[in-house]
Amino acid sequence: MRLLPLTAVLVLALQATPADAQAPYSRFGEDAPPQATTDEAAMRGAWQSWSQRSAAALAATGQPRELAFAAVLHGMADAPPPDPDGDTPSRPVTPDPQTAAWRRDAAARAGNDVLANTLLAYGSDEATRLRAAQRWLGADPQNLAPLLMRGGNADVLLSDARTATRFDLGMLEQVRWMKAALLRTLPTASERAAFADAGDFVAEEHAAIQAMGLWAAVAIPGLQPLMEGCDVDALRTSTSRAQDCRHVARLMAEHSDTQLGTMIGLALSERTAQGAAERAEVQARRRTLDWRNLEWGRASMDLPRDGAPQLVRLLADPSIRTEADLVSRVLQEAGVPLEPPAGWQPPR
Repeated sequence: MRLLPLTAVLVLALQATPADAQAPYSRFGEDAPPQATTDEAAMRGAWQSWSQRSAAALAATGQPRELAFAAVLHGMADAPPPDPDGDTPSRPVTPDPQTAAWRRDAAARAGNDVLANTLLAYGSDEATRLRAAQRWLGADPQNLAPLLMRGGNADVLLSDARTATRFDLGMLEQVRWMKAALLRTLPTASERAAFADAGDFVAEEHAAIQAMGLWAAVAIPGLQPLMEGCDVDALRTSTSRAQDCRHVARLMAEHSDTQLGTMIGLALSERTAQGAAERAEVQARRRTLDWRNLEWGRASMDLPRDGAPQLVRLLADPSIRTEADLVSRVLQEAGVPLEPPAGWQPPR
């Protein structure tokens, strides 16, 4: 059964960032599985027709969250498929008028709704993104995520980040809401057939996986200013810059709600490590993170429908608050230790 015909397409949007850990149904560090023989054009047509109908139904409610998510859905549906011979997927250069209108309406009504503003910060024009990120930051001033979503030069970013205490993208909260929103418009019989590839179609599983894929495709903020601002040369030439980068590294490594945030935090922690012992500790933590991500993919692939029923069940569990919680639960249920065996090294 192929519940997610466009997962690969959606996750390709993140190829420029270390986001492999955001795709629970891909095997970390391994060759891609053989492509399915099902007509990809039919699958894409089913995705487009279903997501466009879903977007229109959501927008018709007039609610800011629904309008903002409708714009995300509509924009993804209209995006051309990636070039199979290229390194990065194609993207629409400008949003279509309908998508832009929904974003304008959502922005006018969002107020202090954090979820609406985070959705608006994804893929909007620069002015809308900046306003949405600033409203998000106003409602959550100690969160590094809206600062990164806001963007700007490294000096301003790192200065503003001094009061941040965590890096919280709101991943699972958004995925859960997206899943519920997608379930409001069920696929037609022909769309279900294309999505399921002659297997069983389970609407809740389909919505859960689509929500994960959509989130991964749009929700990652620009990381380049941070990584360039904390490059080796900057750390060597400025004591204050080194302190700021060390602060960001620590909070991302220890207080992120996503595996990606932890990964970036550990990468920065290795750059800012003070001495061999501290650097070795960071490398050990990165090794554990790599182990968990790799085994997460393997454990999910070994379950019925690539772990989709398990994903639905775990998303319904309120005790799972972060992606790390999700990964740990999958590994525990599979009987996989959370720490790698002695001497294990990740494939590169």
